[in-house]
Amino acid sequence: MSLPSLRPQQSSRYQLIDWPQLEAWEPDRYVAEGLLPALDGRGSTEPNRSILVLANTALSALRQERGGFPRTHLKLLHWASDMANSTTFHAGGPVRMLLWCPEKDATVIVPRTIRYRSKLSVLLEMTCHVEEIVGSDESVFARQKKRDQVTELNSGKRVAKVMEDSGIAIPPGRQTDLQKQVNEAITRSKSDDAGQGLEFTSIRGRSWHEELEDLKEVFKNVELPRSKTSGGRRILRNVPEKIIEDPRFTRFLQLERNLKHVQKRTGLIEGLLQEQAQIDALDLQAHALDSKDPQRTATLAEIQQKKTQLEERLHNLKGNNTRNEFKFFKQDRKAYASNPPLLMWDHRSAEPMKAYKEEFYPARNLCLLDIQPRHPYPYQLTGAELLFLRVLTTTLWHDGWDNLTALDRIAPGAFDAVTSKVPSLTDPTRGGERDLHDLPICRLTPEMAYGLTKAWLDWPSRPSLGDLLHRGSLIDDVALTDGTSMPKLL
Repeated sequence: MSLPSLRPQQSSRYQLIDWPQLEAWEPDRYVAEGLLPALDGRGSTEPNRSILVLANTALSALRQERGGFPRTHLKLLHWASDMANSTTFHAGGPVRMLLWCPEKDATVIVPRTIRYRSKLSVLLEMTCHVEEIVGSDESVFARQKKRDQVTELNSGKRVAKVMEDSGIAIPPGRQTDLQKQVNEAITRSKSDDAGQGLEFTSIRGRSWHEELEDLKEVFKNVELPRSKTSGGRRILRNVPEKIIEDPRFTRFLQLERNLKHVQKRTGLIEGLLQEQAQIDALDLQAHALDSKDPQRTATLAEIQQKKTQLEERLHNLKGNNTRNEFKFFKQDRKAYASNPPLLMWDHRSAEPMKAYKEEFYPARNLCLLDIQPRHPYPYQLTGAELLFLRVLTTTLWHDGWDNLTALDRIAPGAFDAVTSKVPSLTDPTRGGERDLHDLPICRLTPEMAYGLTKAWLDWPSRPSLGDLLHRGSLIDDVALTDGTSMPKLL
């Protein structure tokens, strides 16, 4: 059923049809009703521009929150698989789709940080280019999905240049916080300095920075002495009693202490990241040298020395939070430094427009995604190869921060037998690591995933598909729309 105000006029060539959800995703029903021509040309890689699919999974996700089955990621998994196999809507060539979905779902579909990159991300990267057209930066997910400020500013600067060259402008009321920060950094001409911009954006993008800036303006004429007691508290001798008794002033002092703690921690992590950057630069130098070159031996020795020093510094840190943040940010910077950058977010042609949850019914944060087929399609896989890719990545992605030694848990000897056939894994110019123990699974590029699939299928000792499908609790069977059974990848 639809609202009367949404019904098209009689002269319109558009129709609103109330079909069950499963039938709405089946092109044969449209052909049978005369709404689409027969989809000939099976196997064509040329995009089919005669069809544009508009979808909205917001209500399905709302039912999911109330105890239903998740739909957005599963639909996209089928969509990408059908695109690779040239089936359903893609039988006449890959088709473009505009998708409204909850922001929580978009966080995984177009991850902005390596920690949210999943098996679904790899399959989408192999078949599609996904851009976030409309988004939100108000929710918890928006704050958590940020990378370190240096990487975000570098990515934002590139997009700002692309938008300027293309004549694209976002209205001020629709600009995200990231775009505002990038514009301010460009205006100050300091965005190239790794230390700039970190003062007012914490490691996790805490929400109290704006409050602190407002309180600084309120108490800008109050001179705070630097001397402290042995307990670390300020001696407020010259501050009027009226101000000291103001609750806002107490909050101001508290937030200032928070900021100093964040600045100290951010500076420490930035120093560790700079050490890692030196190691990565040496790795590139060693890769470019001949294996018999004495300079390569000396460079590798220097790399090992610097890695040992860095590991000692990390081991001596108090608590796990700083170590974890360094791990996240290190992988994010490596992903961004890849050529091309690993995340689809860093290939966007424009910043997303900001939307507010009050603009939707029911009120919730939604994103509009533009899912475009990649052309030319770079990774040709048969149906059997695509199935093995999905099963293999499902089994491997039990923990995205694990490394490829997890292959030996699937089959003894798989790590050495399979990885040796995929040169991109150890090529730092293609996102790889000389030491595969340093390459987490969540940083596998589409090229690496494709190579692993081919090498796995060429390995005579590989376990059968049946063994993989029933290996522990890593894979659950789910019923697909065609009545077959496939491993759940989400």
